[in-house]
Amino acid sequence: MKPPAGWALLWALLAAPLYASDARAAGPEVWAALQDARLAESADRDPGAAIAIYETVLHHLDDGDSLRGELLIQLARARFDDGDIEGARAALVEASTEPVVSARARAWRVQVDAYQRRVQHVPMSENFHSGTGPFVLGWSAAPQAAIGGGDLGLVWHTVVRDGRDDYVLAAVDAQAGSIHRLGLGLQADDIDAQVRVIVEDDGGRRWTAPVIDLAVGQPVNVDLAVADLLPAQPGSPSAVDPAGIRVVMLQDVTAFHSAARGQNQIRVQHFSLR
Repeated sequence: MKPPAGWALLWALLAAPLYASDARAAGPEVWAALQDARLAESADRDPGAAIAIYETVLHHLDDGDSLRGELLIQLARARFDDGDIEGARAALVEASTEPVVSARARAWRVQVDAYQRRVQHVPMSENFHSGTGPFVLGWSAAPQAAIGGGDLGLVWHTVVRDGRDDYVLAAVDAQAGSIHRLGLGLQADDIDAQVRVIVEDDGGRRWTAPVIDLAVGQPVNVDLAVADLLPAQPGSPSAVDPAGIRVVMLQDVTAFHSAARGQNQIRVQHFSLR
């Protein structure tokens, strides 16, 4: 099954042009093959043909070739467009070892993982007793960060670091329905924390709620009206379209509000969209 059209925009951001100088330096055969792959995708709408070309070129490239990482990104995008989500993820896992594109590959691995776990129907509610629900860990998290589900809810092991945030996110399918309210049950276990809720539409525009204070050991129930969210960046409309929300993020911003540093455990005891 091919991904919904709304996700094509995410991959358009990923599909940065291959460095022409690198491709030409790899030789005329590689350059011609890449042009054929681009033509197959843009003109012929044939990701299968493009996939075959990318895979063939990669097979003949040396492991240390500077073009390898970009080609893996392009292969991941073509596989995603063809509905091969696992194949796209595998290409991104490999690309994440290539220094030139590693950050981009890790970021898009998170997007692929979130897509696979996406919310498909609204209203919905989750208590996380059987897993992490739709949430995945953000790509920029510290190595010690992790999430897990169980009787305590979603347990988010986050790390408060100088000048750094951390986040978990849930993707929302384009056909899921409109979101008018967001509910969360939150608790910090080790450090007084500050978090905020952010929503993002399919154009990458963001809206946010005021920072939520979490005192250690004190449960906080959050009930947010989407209509009350405020633009988080210049250029965003004053109000978010309830039918256009594609991502819900919970961001740990403790490092910007507190002198506390180190590992913290934040629990999400319940999550709902309605």
